[in-house]
Amino acid sequence: MYQPTPQAKSKGGARKVFGILLILFAVIPLLGTALTVYKTVQSSKERNSNDAFIPKAWHNLQSDDIFPARLTSETVGSDASVWARQGISKNTSCEAAFTADLARDVTAKGCKVVLRATYTDLSGEMAATIGLVVADSPAAANAVDSKIERIQSDAAGSDRAPTVRPFAVPGTQAADWSEKMGIGGASAQVFMPDSPYAVTITTGPTDPARPVGQLPEPWTFIGWEERHPYRETAQALAAIYAEDLRRTVLGK
Repeated sequence: MYQPTPQAKSKGGARKVFGILLILFAVIPLLGTALTVYKTVQSSKERNSNDAFIPKAWHNLQSDDIFPARLTSETVGSDASVWARQGISKNTSCEAAFTADLARDVTAKGCKVVLRATYTDLSGEMAATIGLVVADSPAAANAVDSKIERIQSDAAGSDRAPTVRPFAVPGTQAADWSEKMGIGGASAQVFMPDSPYAVTITTGPTDPARPVGQLPEPWTFIGWEERHPYRETAQALAAIYAEDLRRTVLGK
């Protein structure tokens, strides 16, 4: 019986499939590269936008962002202390924030304004005024921080080593908080690109009747042991606040 010879399969279909696969394998890497480039460009834009925001953050952020209602500091002994904000000063001049001599020095080094807020620990026995120094430039902020550190170093053996002026808040636990009650002091830089910020802190007792470290002879040398915790607390709180502000600003 006659059987027709089967027709050869066309090679055109195979070529088409092969061509499509070849195009896909060529295009997919290009798409991946394009996506990577796009993400890089977007990330760069976001970073540049954030870098431009950093020097203006002190003016654009809300007061609650700059000075949160609560702060937690860890002292050298690893004891955690929670600090509650009592009030924020409306006076932002460098002259109001520092003693006359120090104000002249920091102003000459580029201090523009100083934002201040006063906190107390939950026991209500210790107060801390935090000063956020806004300088003309990162170099100026570094100069202000260095100046305060030198003052702290020179005052290492003295009875008191405050930095920023205490800011009293009427009607709170810090109502009697005053310049003469400041004992501990510290400063820190806020490390960010183009950061014009330095932090300065003064700590002391909230009770004006409490004579910290003022002991009669022959125990006067023991007074250092009473004063030293205030300085340790100021150092710890300065570092904690500087890092908290850094996270806040970079998160915007």
